[in-house]
Amino acid sequence: MTSHEVLILAAGLYLGFVITAAVHMLWAADQAARAARAGQAAATAALKHAVGDRYLADFQLDRLIHGRKEQA
Repeated sequence: MTSHEVLILAAGLYLGFVITAAVHMLWAADQAARAARAGQAAATAALKHAVGDRYLADFQLDRLIHGRKEQA
């Protein structure tokens, strides 16, 4: 191999490394964004579930209290 071919090989290896690193960074950022959206969706669903449970518990308690007063 001539020195010119070795230089081209080295430049090709470096260019391949840079492109691979850039693609990996973009892929990792996309995965992190997906995970963040999934976490946000799970948190929102859990909050709605908790609010619904609280409302149902309050409603049942209100029915128990007022139901016993009406029977007496």
